[in-house]
Amino acid sequence: MRDLIRRAGVTAGATALVVGASAGAAAASTGAPASHLYWANNQAGTIVEAGLNGTSAHVIASSQHGPRGVAVGASHLYWANEAAGTIVEAGLGGTSAHVIASGQGSPYGVAVGASHLYWDDEAAGTIVEAGLNGTSAHVIASGQAQPLGVAVDASHLYWANLNAGTIVEANLDGTSAHVIASGQLFPAGVAVGASHLYWGNQGTVTNPGTIVEANLDGTGAKTIASGKGSPYGVAVNASHLYWANQTTTAGTVHEANLDGTSAKVIASRQNGPSGVAVGP
Repeated sequence: MRDLIRRAGVTAGATALVVGASAGAAAASTGAPASHLYWANNQAGTIVEAGLNGTSAHVIASSQHGPRGVAVGASHLYWANEAAGTIVEAGLGGTSAHVIASGQGSPYGVAVGASHLYWDDEAAGTIVEAGLNGTSAHVIASGQAQPLGVAVDASHLYWANLNAGTIVEANLDGTSAHVIASGQLFPAGVAVGASHLYWGNQGTVTNPGTIVEANLDGTGAKTIASGKGSPYGVAVNASHLYWANQTTTAGTVHEANLDGTSAKVIASRQNGPSGVAVGP
């Protein structure tokens, strides 16, 4: 499973993974409409922007070093370069991309809240908080089992622990962290909507990946899409779910209704798609 993740490469949640995180909620909190989909192609080293239905997909940032999670706010994009150990900020069109945090080990998922950025460090097993410009970065949760994907809403953080098979909820400062869903099959990527959490289970070769929906407290977890290859990034807006199937050179980005129905590929032939985010 580890090899699969390394070869192919969540936020989004209320912001991104993305991986993890759904950027839709972040955009809504600032009054910005969600009109674009963003994802990271890990193997190609690119960030891609497209319409919400996957049309007009085009690279807006290249020469990145193993980009993973993507998050989007009202006016900026953020992503984690896992290979370089950096967090990058750019304009919504990918312009003026620059490193705002370095020396981060193996950052994967990224999420953006009203006043802070959050990311996970897979190698260190930590969750990090920083200002929106990357300043004052500090660990707010440690001892996590390979966290891959973080999401944020107005009151809580959520992240996926791949090795432990758990989804964790905590206060925005990382306190009171506790498992709200266990027994998951390599969860990677978590998103938070208005009333539900969503995450991807990477699965195994004989038990392919799934997309799971649960209440915000983790109860009522159920599979809403199955046989989905190796989902990593997950994002949500008011009407749809999005996720990446992280297969090298043949990777895909998917869209479905909030209940998992009518799932379809909206972008194909991506090179290791990882984090997915929705925003302006």
